[in-house]
Amino acid sequence: MVKKQFRIFTLRFLLFSLLFAAFQLSPNHSIAQCGMALKDVVVKEIGNATYLKDFRVRLEEGKNPNKPPAQEFSILLNKGTHYRFNIKADSTTTDQVILKLYDFQRFYGSNYDQSDGTSYEFFDFFCAKTQVYYLSISFATAQAGCAAAIVSFVENYDAN
Repeated sequence: MVKKQFRIFTLRFLLFSLLFAAFQLSPNHSIAQCGMALKDVVVKEIGNATYLKDFRVRLEEGKNPNKPPAQEFSILLNKGTHYRFNIKADSTTTDQVILKLYDFQRFYGSNYDQSDGTSYEFFDFFCAKTQVYYLSISFATAQAGCAAAIVSFVENYDAN
């Protein structure tokens, strides 16, 4: 009887150990590590601005470089507020990371200049209307990679 209970305990322990190891090696776990470490790097680059929110992504390689995979987020921004959007890819990513801000009707800004292919670490946005805006994060040539974006408050201004 004792040997049987010991075998059951041993089998349960082995099963639990295998499940735990599988979780540790899963892609979602590596996303969190990639994102948190990178977020800490980007937070140090916001200067005197006040951290508000972060967005972290890990994108798979796209099949079409003209239409790279993107991850989109929504965010409520307030009229009369100067925001800064910082973006950075991890050190293993060779592609340029692109952050775009828009709503249903209009494109407001990006860290990427399509005319010359230059990307910047941040861009500023002076919000003239309180509403939901959308952020899109992608890579210029659809390569796989990890990126983190930070939205920060710079100052209020008179939007009237």
